[in-house]
Amino acid sequence: MSRASADVSPARLAAWRALVRLRDAGGHFDDSVAALPELEGLGPRDRALANEIIVGTIKRRGSIDAVLGAFTKAPLAKTGGAVLEALRLAAFQILFLDRVPLYAVVDDAVRLVDGTDRHAKGFANAVLRKVATDGPDAFASLSEGDGMRAWAVRHSCPVWMVRLLRRDLGDEAAERFLVAAGSAPERCLRVNALKTSLPAARAALAADGSETTGVPGLPQALIYEGPSLQRSAPFREGLVTPQSRGSQIVGMVAATGARGGAAVLDLCAAPGTKTAQLAALLGGMRLTAVDVDEHRLEALRANLQRLGVHGVEVVAADALELPPSCAAAYDAVLLDAPCSGLGTLGSRADLRWRRHASDIPRLAELQRRLLLSASRCVRPGGALTYAVCTVTRAETLGALEPLLATGEWASDDLGAEWPGLAHPDAGGCLLVLPPDGGGSGFFVARLRRIVGAEG
Repeated sequence: MSRASADVSPARLAAWRALVRLRDAGGHFDDSVAALPELEGLGPRDRALANEIIVGTIKRRGSIDAVLGAFTKAPLAKTGGAVLEALRLAAFQILFLDRVPLYAVVDDAVRLVDGTDRHAKGFANAVLRKVATDGPDAFASLSEGDGMRAWAVRHSCPVWMVRLLRRDLGDEAAERFLVAAGSAPERCLRVNALKTSLPAARAALAADGSETTGVPGLPQALIYEGPSLQRSAPFREGLVTPQSRGSQIVGMVAATGARGGAAVLDLCAAPGTKTAQLAALLGGMRLTAVDVDEHRLEALRANLQRLGVHGVEVVAADALELPPSCAAAYDAVLLDAPCSGLGTLGSRADLRWRRHASDIPRLAELQRRLLLSASRCVRPGGALTYAVCTVTRAETLGALEPLLATGEWASDDLGAEWPGLAHPDAGGCLLVLPPDGGGSGFFVARLRRIVGAEG
């Protein structure tokens, strides 16, 4: 560590090192503080600030780069990675955090880049002093108006994503969705009824330093504020598990569709969040969990073990190539399909920068194929629940259309079961949107195989 770096606040130094590592590694960012080794050894306040800086800088990269670009002559792409990340983390604090002294932010960033190259210190100092004085006005100007570019700067999203969401959701819903995606995500968990009760779980969480509130309509859900859940005793003991409101609704819809049956199939099941929920809701029903990725199945098995779930048959298989023995063998099937994940923008900070417009039609085609394969597993009169943690029309209603067009399936009226969540264009399906629906967006449909239809 250079002498200059030694003088930087521990939180900013840790945040910068994490951002540089994430940039150089080129992998996916895990929003969990536990996945950031640079934060080890920090006190609680520095750890919280460093995590806020890291997540905020990644989420707000589009807004930040637009403002930085207004005060630099050369393209930002030509700026060295370590220098650029120092500029970004400083600009994030200047533009979006109001409790940090601006002089300290600028001075720390300049110290971070000191020694990276002979021009970096002066360059960073000049740019960041302009951002400190004129950056908020520049951001306001660049993000003002109704054009796609203004929306992209305002909400820090690629222009293609803004255009798609405005088209598929409408301007009002898209704006609310994107505002929520830029905010700190809601922290929601599910109480594991296999091991504890809601009051007992709340007491255990309180003893661990977390405050909780219930969620109307979701009897096992709690919103929590406090230390990292994954580091807590209630999590380690399997009393609770992280699960968003939308995800819990999916599990409840699938469980309701399975009532009265005996055999349930969970496709694309890893890492097992909904598998464990189904096991808790369905008691002694035969439950089979299938996923093609053996590494993810290891995580599923570990989750089931932690949560005290027994008796689930775990199968490594491709959901597109299920064996003939699966044909019409299940009373209910849950397909929580691979998708663009745009409903999770709030909790997955780097997702907006990893997705591309070409992903949407590619994934929609995969979903149509998965739905066809899943449909073959359902007995006449049985239910097929389809869910994706995204909100694009192609991956939701569009993916269902070919199956419904066969005339062999009818849609259950989920809008009647879940008032307020009915899809605006197809009331029998659900569209769970942040912020009203919690921290993540989900689409849910439940189809019923018509008795007597040829399959």
